[in-house]
Amino acid sequence: MAGPLTGASATEAVVTGPDISGAELTGGRTGWSTTPSDEEGVEEMVLLDGPLGIVSKAMDERDTSLIMPSGTALAATWDPEIITDVGQLIGQQGAERGVSAILGPNLNLPRSPLTGRGFEMFSEDPFLTGVLGAAWVQGVQSQGVGCCAKHVVANDTETERRRMNSRVDPVTLRETYLRPFETAVRTANPWMLMMAYNRVNGMHCSQHSGLIGVLKDDWKYDGVVVSDWYGVDDTVAAANAGLDLEMPGPAQYLGARLADAVAAGEVPERRLRDAVERVTRLADRTGRRTGASVPVPARLRTRREQRDVLGRAAAASFVLLENRDRVLPLYPSRIRTLAVVGPNAAKPCFQGGTFATVRPEGELVTPLDAIRDAFGPDVEVRYESGAALSDALSLTELGSIAPDGTPGALLEILSPATAGGDEVLYSEVRHASSFVWFGPVPGVGANAPGRARITALLRLEAPARWAVGAGGTGISSVTVDGKRVLEVPAPAPDDVMGVVARADTQQVTLDLPAGEVEVVVEMAFQPGRVQAITAVAAPEQLSAPLTDALALAALADAVIVVVGDEQGSSRESADRTTAALDPACDRLVEAVAAVNTETVVVVNASRAVLLPWADNVKALLMSWFPGQEFGHALAAVLTGSIAPSGRLPVSFPARNEDIPGWGHGLDTELTLDYAASEPMGYRHFETSGRSPRYPFGYGLGYTEFRLVDAVLASSMLGLGDNAAEVEGVAVHVTLRNTGTSPGRDVVQLYGKAPGETWFRLMGFTALDVAAGASAEARIAADPLGFRRWDTAKSAWVVPTGEWELRVARNAADEGILCRITL
Repeated sequence: MAGPLTGASATEAVVTGPDISGAELTGGRTGWSTTPSDEEGVEEMVLLDGPLGIVSKAMDERDTSLIMPSGTALAATWDPEIITDVGQLIGQQGAERGVSAILGPNLNLPRSPLTGRGFEMFSEDPFLTGVLGAAWVQGVQSQGVGCCAKHVVANDTETERRRMNSRVDPVTLRETYLRPFETAVRTANPWMLMMAYNRVNGMHCSQHSGLIGVLKDDWKYDGVVVSDWYGVDDTVAAANAGLDLEMPGPAQYLGARLADAVAAGEVPERRLRDAVERVTRLADRTGRRTGASVPVPARLRTRREQRDVLGRAAAASFVLLENRDRVLPLYPSRIRTLAVVGPNAAKPCFQGGTFATVRPEGELVTPLDAIRDAFGPDVEVRYESGAALSDALSLTELGSIAPDGTPGALLEILSPATAGGDEVLYSEVRHASSFVWFGPVPGVGANAPGRARITALLRLEAPARWAVGAGGTGISSVTVDGKRVLEVPAPAPDDVMGVVARADTQQVTLDLPAGEVEVVVEMAFQPGRVQAITAVAAPEQLSAPLTDALALAALADAVIVVVGDEQGSSRESADRTTAALDPACDRLVEAVAAVNTETVVVVNASRAVLLPWADNVKALLMSWFPGQEFGHALAAVLTGSIAPSGRLPVSFPARNEDIPGWGHGLDTELTLDYAASEPMGYRHFETSGRSPRYPFGYGLGYTEFRLVDAVLASSMLGLGDNAAEVEGVAVHVTLRNTGTSPGRDVVQLYGKAPGETWFRLMGFTALDVAAGASAEARIAADPLGFRRWDTAKSAWVVPTGEWELRVARNAADEGILCRITL
């Protein structure tokens, strides 16, 4: 681009190149921060992972935060107000830690319960996900901390997620998978949107001009469009598609390279100016720019108030699926001996295993301890695990000590073996045996070779058989009492991030003597943008946990069985092969129910699971991954201090074969054809003739409800701003509590266009109703729920004719039908 003319004549003109100022803002500085710019007056901005809490920028177990309920748990509340409170809480914690934006919420849809990261997601329904995700964004951003909604789009498969291709037709893409992001943008305007790793219809999302065009042109989105970490591989393609920021840093494709591409005419100057403007706008919004006002938090809570929010959210998320003979609540006055069994009672799963794993702040109370406290001294509460699950533990979880005798493990960074000698460049005793470094490694720096070594002593009371394992980003080895027993090869170059996310290890089984046993795990690494080392171990199970649990259960007045997932079983970069729980959990429940009819089962898994024994137990409660106040909230619900009021945000299949798309995976070209699983969720059960084990929207309480009436209550109907919205449609409902105690129910509105074969959620409301009383409410139909994508016109249209609106208490409920003509 030619610059302005200066001087007396054109012959004296000075020709300047394009304006590349501020280009440094488009590339990250570190693994967790953006690049500052003195010229633009922009400070460094810290971007930390979520959405389950604030993650340590250094992956350091000493950097702690409160663990929030998982996305699925929050969605099970069907309560935007509670979710806004949780958002404010995480926003407050972010502000206290100097965070500019949190990488969340995850607005992808759990198209299948097999997706490894489904616990982060809200719901299988795009409308519910969008509404609740927007509430989370509003809560966070009210504290002056930005949200980075992720991952745009169709990122619901962890297998080969960096290379796989999601083949999605335009209608499904627009109406289902983009919809939650659109709702969040329209309602709450998250200050950042993250593009996914995968390809969509053949093109990587970070350089997909069609997708980014939807965000910026169709939705008029004014925030930053950022890559997922290491999700860029082409400067010109990504920049021209509309990507604004490459993360992490130091940037490899944007930043200085973008400036060069603009100077060379490969990327228009206006594209750079757009990116710089968006990043500076984020700095303005978060108070990280010269002259910008510092955001004033909407609300600051004390530590006690924060725990209260988490407890209320956890309890509201629990979904009661069965309660035969009204066995719940369990009143302590009626019980002398209470058996608590199940591995998750003493070692619950508070969160999933990803880069977003949170190191907990403050006290973690297990369900077992909380139940003991709630039932008091007059009830004998006894515990047996009943099942030994498969995950190995960190050395520090096993009570290891460092060579100097302090609790923990010794972490050392050493010079490369090729350098000769054994020089220790960094040394520290840590309370972990798994470490990740994005960028600089202590003592070595960034992009340099070296070695990491973990040394720990395990004290064994008697000889035993153990599994010991190691893994990392380089060649790893395990040495036990001076003898090398295992060597683990380096991961494939294209799966390094997957290995890090999964904390993959290989293990060897060996007999260990009584006394102190020294375990040394060493990993030699080459230059790279991320490094990791992991050391784990597990003793062989010698007792008969199931036999011991059955003996206890047979003697008890009632049994509470707590089973579910382990933290490592729900994780990034790995999908499931079945929706079932660990077989040991299923065997435990079946066996306990056979010896004690008063069996209550709590499932600690944040996904749709198979429940083959559900008909054989008295009560069944889904507790998801409910965050840090799990124990106290569970005890309160079991004893009746709080009535369960959650509703399923996902459909539960009766068997694996009922899962949408079961048996269809990536083809030889790593393409996943969504046609095999569409429509998914509750619409799959509507159209396939199969019945879910428990339908979307279902849940019981400690009382009963009945829908009395539903009447169309439309006011002035009209088209919205884009001529594809229908405003003013509502239904007036009457709900009666036919039970003997107060309770809360969620009334749902589903709609079906003329000629369609399935209903879609278009509205909902929660009603608190006293025993024997009725309550009324107006449910407004989602204005965007009336539109459909017309591929031929490449535009939204509203089908005309007679629409069916069904008011129901879950997706399988016939409810009350209303009709409206548009």
